[in-house]
Amino acid sequence: MTSYDFKGCKVSFITLNEFREEEGEYANGNALLRSMDHIQYCKADSFSTCTIGTFAIPDKEHLTGRKMTFGFYLKEGELILIGEEGAVELYLQRLKEEHYDEISTAAGCLLLLMDDIIREDVLFLQNYEEKLADIEEELMEHLPKDFYQTVILCRKELLALHTYYEQLVSLGEELETNDNRLLLPEECTGFGIFTNRASRLHDHVEMLREYVLQIREMYQSQIDLNQNRIMGWLTVVTTIFLPLSILVGWYGMNFTNMPELRWKYGYLVMIIISIVIVAVEIAFFRKKKVL
Repeated sequence: MTSYDFKGCKVSFITLNEFREEEGEYANGNALLRSMDHIQYCKADSFSTCTIGTFAIPDKEHLTGRKMTFGFYLKEGELILIGEEGAVELYLQRLKEEHYDEISTAAGCLLLLMDDIIREDVLFLQNYEEKLADIEEELMEHLPKDFYQTVILCRKELLALHTYYEQLVSLGEELETNDNRLLLPEECTGFGIFTNRASRLHDHVEMLREYVLQIREMYQSQIDLNQNRIMGWLTVVTTIFLPLSILVGWYGMNFTNMPELRWKYGYLVMIIISIVIVAVEIAFFRKKKVL
């Protein structure tokens, strides 16, 4: 167990095995244990003497991969965090270094911890938006390889963020409600502010999801435009050579009484006529800005 003593409250970190061994010492500890068997989302539940909950925080470097998970047990004067050693302890250490004089209650410590978890998320989402803008600019220049794989990954990542912030909003609202009266009025206000921040992040992610949809539609439009351009070229080429095909078919019949059949200059004249026809058609198409 790792403990930090702040002004008027105590914050502890213990592993899941340690908490399981001491479960009987905590009211409603069994409910938290059930929630921590397979932590998939962020949530909070209020009881008469405590508030329990879990966090499942996506890794910003790999949003679709493994999440950092831990639980919390909040009671009057004490906050207990339960999970794997590592990241949670780093959060607590940073809280002690940066907010030691601000923490006077266990709920206040939990609020600062939650604020610390999302404090860099606005910058992260801005960088993600720039990443999508780069994809859009590349799409304007040429059709990138593996475009659909990139878009599918972006959609999965944004879906993970969308779900994550939606859960944080619900968690913040549950804590703000303060059903068990463990929180001070200013702490309820603080959790309300956190809920608003999480809601704005959720809205930002929703906008990014729409942006990805627009990029995908733009990609499809580029493909359609290229196909139309190719079909246009094929139509022009077919139109140019259609009169020549008629001439070939006409003079390929070789009827005995065809006057040009044994004419000395027939072959040369047909070459000249073909060249003139092609030249006239090319000039016409250029005038119509088809070529």
